[in-house]
Amino acid sequence: MGEIGKTFTGLTGKTKDDFGHGEAEFVTYMNIFSNSIASTTQTENVEVDERQNEVEYGDIFFTTSSETPEEVGMSSVWLGNKLNVYLNSFCFGYRPTDKLDPYYMAYMLRSPEVRRKFQFLAQGISRYNISKTKVMDMYVYTPKIEEQVNIGQFFINLDNLITLHQRKYIKLGGFYEI
Repeated sequence: MGEIGKTFTGLTGKTKDDFGHGEAEFVTYMNIFSNSIASTTQTENVEVDERQNEVEYGDIFFTTSSETPEEVGMSSVWLGNKLNVYLNSFCFGYRPTDKLDPYYMAYMLRSPEVRRKFQFLAQGISRYNISKTKVMDMYVYTPKIEEQVNIGQFFINLDNLITLHQRKYIKLGGFYEI
């Protein structure tokens, strides 16, 4: 991963008084943990701070800590284009330096093969963490950009089809649990 991008930190030097108000936003831990593509509406307010790293379209976020090794290193791709949006302090960001399809990256980084790599990197006993350095040493398969786009589009279409059928099932009186 280190050959195709660079890491950056989330919010630093903040106190609880800086949160819950302000003209800036930050991407929450749960947004990243729960979504392979981060929701641009699941953010919270924080004071604007030029010293922080603003997130950009195509950035990838990773959770750094969890209670189980299976949940460490969950990833999420940012597709927003807003100014003054930062990353929470319990995650780290990754900015590709090579041209990568964000949808491909969103699905590939959540694939069972890559998730096993993250579980292997998890260190701890009661709380598990991953090292940015170890993540940057990890190898992930990135085909040519045209193939990435095709694979990413395939999974977007599949997700949309599943969502459509879930809504239809509920509308017909079925019960669906997440």
